[in-house]
Amino acid sequence: MAVYAIGDIHGCLPQLLTLLEAIRYRPGQDRLLFVGDIISRGPDPLGTIRFVREQQERAVTLMGNHELRAINGLLGFPEKGFIKHLGFLTTCPERDDILAWLRQLPFVHHEPELNLRLVHAGFFPGWSLDQAMEYATRLSAILRDDAQLRPFLARYPANLPENETDTMDETARLHFAMAVMTRLRICQPDGRVVWAIPGTSGGDAFKLEPDSPYHPWHALLDWQDDARIIYGHWAIAGLTRIGRFMGLDSGCVYGGKLTAMRVDHPDFPVTQVTCPAYVKPE
Repeated sequence: MAVYAIGDIHGCLPQLLTLLEAIRYRPGQDRLLFVGDIISRGPDPLGTIRFVREQQERAVTLMGNHELRAINGLLGFPEKGFIKHLGFLTTCPERDDILAWLRQLPFVHHEPELNLRLVHAGFFPGWSLDQAMEYATRLSAILRDDAQLRPFLARYPANLPENETDTMDETARLHFAMAVMTRLRICQPDGRVVWAIPGTSGGDAFKLEPDSPYHPWHALLDWQDDARIIYGHWAIAGLTRIGRFMGLDSGCVYGGKLTAMRVDHPDFPVTQVTCPAYVKPE
């Protein structure tokens, strides 16, 4: 059995199938760990969902910001880009089954035997490991609870705070945690979140130049824990391997590459396939 972590697919099913052929994936034997954002923007997001679900217990998919966007839209809280990239979900025959599947995706996945933690975007540097795991557990419980889900999503703020404060109520803390785990890239030197670099737009809003005053979130994370952390979400940063941090979003849907990393191998070997530029970064 081999275990592979795979970067953001964004509906690029042809490239996913090519990548799996390149790594000689054996359905029913090997395991796949998807870091989130398997849908939206690419040519076949529905086919991607269907394929991933067909892998059943041999695959784990993380909650990404686009999976959250799909949930929000299907429940009546559509965000920008939902109709354009995810509107097909409202009329597809598996609508209810897909929504139920999306709602059970974890925010964090732990592979204790491999000493790995996976998250779509990142962890807030101000959290301890225990705090991060507690927030992930509580968020998953809310998304799976019919009574709590709609009220929780309805209160999600348009403008996110840059820090967690003592004055926040529980819902605000969980909203912040949800945003961090699905959208974080950059922080101030003191750990405050930079949701987008001021004065920039598109992909440049998340591009760190050598003289930037900002830092990648993982440069500030100081957990007394040696688990490797695998994440996606940061396409403009490309494949990243810095110490125990491994970023696998290599911009597939933007004409970059789709990345698989074998995480049960001591060398963590990488396989990539090149992708057409289906869309430009928004």
